[in-house]
Amino acid sequence: MGEGTTAGGLDGLADRLPDAELLVNATSVGMDDDTTPVPADHLHGGLAVLDAVYSPVETRLLRDAAAAGATTVDGAWMLLYQGVEAFETWTGREAPVAAMNRALRSRL
Repeated sequence: MGEGTTAGGLDGLADRLPDAELLVNATSVGMDDDTTPVPADHLHGGLAVLDAVYSPVETRLLRDAAAAGATTVDGAWMLLYQGVEAFETWTGREAPVAAMNRALRSRL
């Protein structure tokens, strides 16, 4: 990790998030129900929030983050680019990213 970079679990999140610029949810929380691993009052406008959950595309965490003014990235983007990388690795060809994105989002 770079200088000034920290990582950790949910313990102590309230102390770390006020100064954070990036929050990545790499859990499955929010996939099966409308729950979030991060209380809405911890989120702020200077934060970028990436949620690995791709179904639903708009999770409670992302809705709360957007309401707080944060930049959000849904898990479908992460899933898409895993597929892009696999396609290019296995075929040796450039992936049709736009077509793959349309196909993915039409099924979510």
